[in-house]
Order: sequence, then C-alpha cells, then structure tokens
Amino acid sequence: MPITTTTLLPPQVQQTFDRRLLSTPTPNLIHSIPAMKRGMPANGGNVLRMSRYEQLPTSPVPLGNTGVTPPSTAMERVDIDVQMQIYGQFIVLNEQVQLQVQDNVLTSASMRLGVAMRMTEDQLVREMLAGAAAVINCVSGVNGDAPTEITDTDISVIVQSLVGNNAKTVAESIEGADKFGTAPIRNSYLVLSDSDITSDLNSVAGFVHSSQYASQKNILPSEWGSVQNLRFLVSSEGSVTVAGSVNGADVYNNFCVGMEAYVIIDQDKMRNHFIYRPAIYDSPLALNASVGWKMGFASGITNDLWVLNMRCTLA
Repeated sequence: MPITTTTLLPPQVQQTFDRRLLSTPTPNLIHSIPAMKRGMPANGGNVLRMSRYEQLPTSPVPLGNTGVTPPSTAMERVDIDVQMQIYGQFIVLNEQVQLQVQDNVLTSASMRLGVAMRMTEDQLVREMLAGAAAVINCVSGVNGDAPTEITDTDISVIVQSLVGNNAKTVAESIEGADKFGTAPIRNSYLVLSDSDITSDLNSVAGFVHSSQYASQKNILPSEWGSVQNLRFLVSSEGSVTVAGSVNGADVYNNFCVGMEAYVIIDQDKMRNHFIYRPAIYDSPLALNASVGWKMGFASGITNDLWVLNMRCTLA
C-alpha cells in the first residue's frame, strides 16, 4: 500500500504581514471646544489671575437743581485664580523591538501618545466642569426617576436661565433654505454630552439632526443636532455619574455653555512638549529608548452663570 505524506507549510509562510495598521478607536474630544484659550508665561509663577469688573448700577434719578453732588459709584472687581499643573506620560522602547519588529514602532508610539495627551486634556476639563458647574436637574420626563430623561421643557429652562444671565451664544444662526427636509437653526449655546443620550435626543420635540441643517458649513464632526437654542456635541467620553439617580440609574451631565464661560490655559515652554530619549542615554549598553509628552495645563470656570450642568437619565 502506498504511503500518503501530507506536507504542512512551515509557520513563516502561513502568514502575510499587512504593514497598514488598523485604525485605533478615538473618541470625539469636545470639552475644550467652547473654552477660552489663554497662555501663561514661563517664569511667572504657577497661578494665572484673571479679573473682570462687574456691571455698574443704573442711575435713573435726575440730579436736580440743588447743586448737591450725589454719592459716587464704587467699581467692583472679581479676581479668578487658576493654578497650573504639569502632566506627562512616556513609553519605553527596547532596542530589540525597534530592530526586529516589522512595523515602525516609534512612529506608532508617538501617534498614540499624541492622542493620549489630547484625551488627558479633555478629561481634565470634563472633570473640572462636572465638579464646578451649577446643576439643573431634568424634571419634566416620564421615566419616574430623579432626574428624569431630557425633554424640550427642561431645555427651555436651561435656555431661559442662560439668556436671563446675559450669556452670549457661541454658535451663529443658520438661515433657512428652500430645501426639502431642512430647518433654520437659531443662535445657540453649545451642550457637551455623552453619546448615550443620542437616542433620547432624537425623541425630543423640536429636535433637528445636524444632517437637516440648511447649511452644512462649519458643522463639527461631534455635532449631533439642535433643540431650541442648544446645539449638542456628543462624545463617548462624556460626563456620566454612575448610579447617581434616585433609582440607581446613571446620570448624564450635559454642560450647557455660553461664550467665555470657562478657560483652558497652556504653559509657555511646556506646551505640548514632546520628548524623545535615544537608547544611548539609557545605559552603557544603550538598551532602551523612550518617547513621551509633558504639558503644563489648567482649566477653570470664569463665570458661574454662563455654564450650567443639565443632569438627566435615560428614558
């Protein structure tokens, strides 16, 4: 009987290495978009003080003909201090990895570090807003929780509060056009939300998806749509308080922002500082290189009346 021999391919020829790396999931980074941008000079301490003068009262009483000088009006100045902090991260690359691995590890490490730096910045601003912004809970929904799901009535309360506080809108209006299925968009405040609320937003009365705007110019990739005078930016890294409702559901923090409501600050000589250390600096045998980033960064609210946290649960 003849002997049948099965020849197996050796492991090295069973695989083909695709040098084009797959995309790494990256969230929308939304929390710095409506912020004021400021720089802090080097060698100037670690606290940036910003100030404003409060509005003067009106003077509706006539001076009359008595010749008596009325009392003077005092000016009131508000100082806001924001403290700078230094943040950083690095990756160690062994010389054998760079020598033998087929893809360009240094380039990939640099790209991932750049995204991590921006995500760190976004997270710092998000946590600052969650801890400092004034809270208004949604109460007009029907899910039986506290807060409830978001509704157009709750949105009206937010808009009324911001307008009543003289907050300036961030986004300009979009005029209507003679196009089927489109709608004009009002001058708007921006809302920074988690992407989990998109389904509920779609059901809010008066919601207009961004694809239905009469003009598609200047729409941010993260913009989901608008209701009344609020335009919603969404991210998978939005602010969520886990099990924060009365019934133990997750509570979603939606930061409703007017112009100049809060600030982010970069430090001169420490702004997006990229650091590469060749292996020659590591040891006598030059075994390990490193690549990393550092940044001087701070954020803070500059007007408590112009940023509100609209808290909601899901329907």
